[in-house]
Amino acid sequence: MKEKLSSNIKSYLTANFLLSFSAGVFSMYVGIFLKESGYTEDFVGNMLSVHTLSTALFSLVGAFLIGQIGSKKSFMLGSLAVFLGFALMGNTVNPYLLIFAGILSGLGFSMKSTGEAMFLSENSSASQRVLVFSLNFTVMNAGFTSANFLGGLLANYLSIKIPYIEAILAVIALGGAFAIVSFIPILTIKQNQITKRRNLGQYLVGYKNILANRSALDFLIFNAVIGMGAGMVVPFFSIYLKYALDIQDAVVGGILSFSQFGCVLGGMLIPLMAKKLGEHKSVVVCQLFSIPFLISIAFPQGIMFVAISFFMRSSLMNMGTPIIQNLGMNLVHPLDRANLSSLMSLSSNLTRAIGIAIGGYIMHRYDYNTPYYFTVALYLVATVLFIKLYQSEFLKKSPCPDKAT
Repeated sequence: MKEKLSSNIKSYLTANFLLSFSAGVFSMYVGIFLKESGYTEDFVGNMLSVHTLSTALFSLVGAFLIGQIGSKKSFMLGSLAVFLGFALMGNTVNPYLLIFAGILSGLGFSMKSTGEAMFLSENSSASQRVLVFSLNFTVMNAGFTSANFLGGLLANYLSIKIPYIEAILAVIALGGAFAIVSFIPILTIKQNQITKRRNLGQYLVGYKNILANRSALDFLIFNAVIGMGAGMVVPFFSIYLKYALDIQDAVVGGILSFSQFGCVLGGMLIPLMAKKLGEHKSVVVCQLFSIPFLISIAFPQGIMFVAISFFMRSSLMNMGTPIIQNLGMNLVHPLDRANLSSLMSLSSNLTRAIGIAIGGYIMHRYDYNTPYYFTVALYLVATVLFIKLYQSEFLKKSPCPDKAT
């Protein structure tokens, strides 16, 4: 008989959809809003880089905070910070306040990403885990898909009646509204009793344990390389489509929502693929097959071709994410999972922030295509690192058996 999902998992999935809608709005429209406000790709890159950097740095604080107040209150703080960031962004064009808004929203998304993997592991059984991570990934991308699609339609419709920049601000306001509504399902979460409060010393010991774990360190390096590659191009997708290819908002939203829908399908298919090929081979196959489609985005041959390339790249490159998250959690003792989550967020977002700054600089000074070459090279390096990791046996059998129930 199949085990039922816990009420905590169901509540979190609902909240994740709402917050992912907000994240989708940020991803698609903040860059366009800044461009329409007169800022260059340089500033857009710097602002997005600071946002991502704040997500990385706050993950360390977030891990400790989760140990003190629990996941539920941490998620609530995250939702509030995202809302405040959106509210500030919608009411200023001052560059310093815009950067502060990016920091606030980065803090909010950090609270979610840091606590997510640990929360999902604690509230599911070992037999459910790949399914739960896959469902979470599917729901997250459904939120992104909805934001891209509905945001594009709303911006196009409103721009007929009001100035274009006001239409974009209306979409940003909608993203903020979704963030604050996510409070409702979070309030229904019951704090898991097995979560133990840890003092600062115990918290630091968790990092010491991870730093002494060669397997976990290799995993974090792999994570960092992927983050760098993604940062150079992914945050600029909407800008690339709108300003380099001169595509209308509704079509941009359609292409990006279509690509995110690919992630939704991928999230549903990856458990079946993992059963056929095994978890590690599935990750490698997906990442390698995504690369030709990433290259084709840099050399567009019409809107239909671009849409298919975005769909295939997003589907394949992101399909392995639920498996990667699960494998990471299995590398460490359950008490150290919050620490590992924070380091995964730090390693990914820190290098992603660097990638964003570099990508924005290259796009402003040279062209939109060059960052794609760097991303391809970094994805190939990451795949080689993962293969090496896969061959070293520790991912086949976790050194720390899962004790969570």
